[in-house]
Amino acid sequence: MKRSTSPFNCASMQAALKAERDSLGKQTKPHHYSNEIGLLRFALTGNSRADYDLAHPPIGRKRITRRVICMNTRLIEAHVPYEQRKADCREFVLKQTNAALARMTAINSCQKSNKE
Repeated sequence: MKRSTSPFNCASMQAALKAERDSLGKQTKPHHYSNEIGLLRFALTGNSRADYDLAHPPIGRKRITRRVICMNTRLIEAHVPYEQRKADCREFVLKQTNAALARMTAINSCQKSNKE
């Protein structure tokens, strides 16, 4: 898969990354932005090279996509290292997904018991 250098749909994350690298006296090169896209894709799918369009997420995934992008932005601003941000964002998505599945299961069981 070709490395993506497309802009983020959360411009504040791009600015936070640049500010963080500037504060360390380092340049921000295109591959740094690609790494962040990979981090987000990993958080959302478990695969950093997944074909997941961050600007146009699948139906039902827009909110979690936006939330993980903003979470990563806050973690960058808090100077959290890349690998820790990657793990924290993935854990966040998994918890949110599991909570949504639990809600759906509860709704389905209520609907089933109402029919009986």
